[in-house]
Amino acid sequence: MHVRAATHDARGIILAGQYAWKDSKFDALGPRPLLPVANQPLVSYPLLWLSGGGVHDVTVCANRDTRTVGDRLREYLPPDVEMELIEDPVPRGAAGCVRDAAGDAETLVVVGGTTVPLVDLGALLASHRASGAALTVVVHQEPSGDGVPKRHVPAGVYVFDRRALEHIPGRGFYDIKESLIPRLYRAGERTMAYPVLDWSPRGLDATSYLALNAWMVERLCDRSLAEGFVRVSGIMAHESAQIAADVACVGPVLVGAGARVKPGATLVGPTSIGAGSVVAEGALVSRSAVWSRCRVGEGAATDGCILADGCVIAPGSRVFGALRTAEPRRRPAAFLPGRSRPAAPYPLRPHAGPALSSTD
Repeated sequence: MHVRAATHDARGIILAGQYAWKDSKFDALGPRPLLPVANQPLVSYPLLWLSGGGVHDVTVCANRDTRTVGDRLREYLPPDVEMELIEDPVPRGAAGCVRDAAGDAETLVVVGGTTVPLVDLGALLASHRASGAALTVVVHQEPSGDGVPKRHVPAGVYVFDRRALEHIPGRGFYDIKESLIPRLYRAGERTMAYPVLDWSPRGLDATSYLALNAWMVERLCDRSLAEGFVRVSGIMAHESAQIAADVACVGPVLVGAGARVKPGATLVGPTSIGAGSVVAEGALVSRSAVWSRCRVGEGAATDGCILADGCVIAPGSRVFGALRTAEPRRRPAAFLPGRSRPAAPYPLRPHAGPALSSTD
């Protein structure tokens, strides 16, 4: 109750927009905030953090994927949270999005859609209000060599006082770190760093994503069972999953709804197996993130891998430290003059993003 009293007048803003600054296979997997971490979308973790801290009005800012992000988040929306979606069709930057999403709230808690916040929200807001700062930046110390001062690195979590919005233009791209903070300094407004010991994990590339997934699987498996999950042979599995009695498990493993792990398979954690995926007889899945509807064939072995939705690992294969995607679907043969046109044409669907490659 104390936390709710301290935060009830704050609005949460989740920055879930993504812009393709670089062309990489990881970025081609889809909107980064929707990537599954321990079998649920990454963006759901900041939403649950805001709700757990007593913030019940949340605005999600996204761009072309706004509807998709909103649909996925509604599956995890706590009953006491009201969520609003705002589309950012023209890049406004993080600060620009905050200004556009602020509404009439006096205090804004801003978190990146690829961040898993660990800071105590009630304590953060109390410190922000006591300081009188226009902007508070949550930071953690970056490890460094002996004798070298450690740098404070932003953790992807901010608290805005409403007066900070006056320094953000109503049009154009405007960032928080590169644009807003220097402008606040020049205007004589106070900004405050809020140091924390625990870093807030972020999924920024394939390496950090896989580490984040492993960390979250360990964290969830150490807790009491979530609703709808059971423990089978040391595995935390959804009650609809099928786990053979002789499956060997070492370390924390999370298995999603409808997944099947067949006889003689070995699972080495931290590993997550997504909904509807199959680990076939005698297969090994080690320290990997297996998404939905994947299949690891008989006798195959994967270690340190990301297997995206629908990926198939051939029987007997050895795949280590790789990012694998589903094979692209074959397109229907082009209509040629002189050929009869099909009676039922293929439905046209909007392009959802760059094509996925099956190569390493």
